[in-house]
Amino acid sequence: MNFDELCSNVMKIDGDVRFAGVLDKNGQLVSGGYKDGLTTYLQSDEAKMSFHYASHSWENRKNLAHRVGKERFSIIEFEKVKHISIPVDGQNILLMSVEPKTNHDQIVKSILSLINDS
Repeated sequence: MNFDELCSNVMKIDGDVRFAGVLDKNGQLVSGGYKDGLTTYLQSDEAKMSFHYASHSWENRKNLAHRVGKERFSIIEFEKVKHISIPVDGQNILLMSVEPKTNHDQIVKSILSLINDS
């Protein structure tokens, strides 16, 4: 799967997408970035922390997969932003940041379709 292409396509799904990036299991940004001209809420070191937390949470939830099945996606809603994470394979997740008012159901459906078609 071409992660650069995936992130680019995700950014085009909806105008409210603020960030799209692929993280490895250690929380390192493999591909992607912020929307051009965007004022970010997190400083660089805070963003790296956020990536680490998202990846670590995903790894922890894998421990339940034998009982409830594989994770399809997760959504965390903050006051200023929503974070959506979607596994793209066994080692990497797509992390997105969108505006809180965004219809995340439609975005998730579109991304799952992109990933399944790859």
